[in-house]
Amino acid sequence: MESYSLRRSGMITTLMTLSALMPLIAAQRDLATFKNADSLESWTSVNDGVMGGISKGGFKRTDQGTMLFSGELSLENNGGFASVRTQPRDLNLSGMSSIVVNVRGDGRTYWVDLRVKGQMGATSYRAYLPTTAGVWQETRIPLADFKPQAFGRELPFKAINPAEVASLGFTLADKKAGAFSLEIKSVKATDDAAAPAAKNKSGKTLVDVATAAGGFKTLLAAATAADLVGVLSSEGPLTVLAPTDEAFAKLPAGTVDSLLKPENRDQLVAVLKNHVIAGKVTLAKALELKEGTTLQGSKIAVRFKDGKIRVGSATLLTADIEASNGVIHVIDQVLVPVVLEETDPSPAGLIELAIKRGVPMFNKGDVAACAAIYEITCEALLGMTEVTEESRAELVKSLKAARGESSPRNQAWILRAALDLASKRL
Repeated sequence: MESYSLRRSGMITTLMTLSALMPLIAAQRDLATFKNADSLESWTSVNDGVMGGISKGGFKRTDQGTMLFSGELSLENNGGFASVRTQPRDLNLSGMSSIVVNVRGDGRTYWVDLRVKGQMGATSYRAYLPTTAGVWQETRIPLADFKPQAFGRELPFKAINPAEVASLGFTLADKKAGAFSLEIKSVKATDDAAAPAAKNKSGKTLVDVATAAGGFKTLLAAATAADLVGVLSSEGPLTVLAPTDEAFAKLPAGTVDSLLKPENRDQLVAVLKNHVIAGKVTLAKALELKEGTTLQGSKIAVRFKDGKIRVGSATLLTADIEASNGVIHVIDQVLVPVVLEETDPSPAGLIELAIKRGVPMFNKGDVAACAAIYEITCEALLGMTEVTEESRAELVKSLKAARGESSPRNQAWILRAALDLASKRL
């Protein structure tokens, strides 16, 4: 009798435990994994050959139990896309709120595609998927961020109906010819609201996430020196454009050491505030708005160009890293704000101030400092929405040429010419 009671008690405990876990189990669903040999049977590839293009794209299962989507993108014959997708079936994502993909890319920006029942092959709901070359990354994309499109052009927005989703896939159409490779480990659907306690149980703030990730030591040291750790650990929500340690290393020599000095705290605060946006701004939302206003007051342009997503003068490396009080987007350059003093805060005023400061330094023989001022100014101009695409292209070309020079004098002259040309085009 006692043995039965103990067994019965144990069964009740087990049932109670399972009951407690049910919301968590229901909150996640595998849509695609590739561990089994037959896991690719429902997949097919569709490339621009259907429109006369010659791009080559296909897929295979790797020995590691992943799917490799790879090939060669060509822009000839009005082509320029390669894709893989599942055959239509009833995925029924009722109750789900996000798609989570685990991929390793090549640095190019792909699309995740969802198709609903009855949707034609040339149309789908798409969301951007930026990748970092050679790095596994898990990206969570809210279903609300998927936008309808046809032949690569956005259609009037109509929210996707999760219950009608019948197919998923990946597309590369970044207008950049060349080889590509995207390795996919898994695709899942989740309900972020189903288990809020589990989601926020760790309470990892933006600072906690950046610390755990590594690669942001300079950013965190700067935040500590500027007494901004408390702000980044507050309730938020905030959006942080996080430069990597390598991004800070690209600044002119001595810049970081100078900013960390107590007497330059105001400048350091200005730099850091230029990387924080009030509110939670996902990548999809940022691309929709086309720009964001930082706590410093700068307007940072966000655009998809040349196969990459540009955030001001920087390139987006990783997007939508979740924290309990906001979201992090990783970028490869520091977005340095320029203090304009009495000069008007326009591209013309910025160029005028740069020349006003740079010329005396050049004439005194401090050509390296002059080149550094011009470099920062060119970078700042790239992040200003008023600057034309033609001027942006010229600035990028000049920055590349200057960084290929070993002589600071030559660097200064190259960048000065770029500033003069940009000024004439305003």
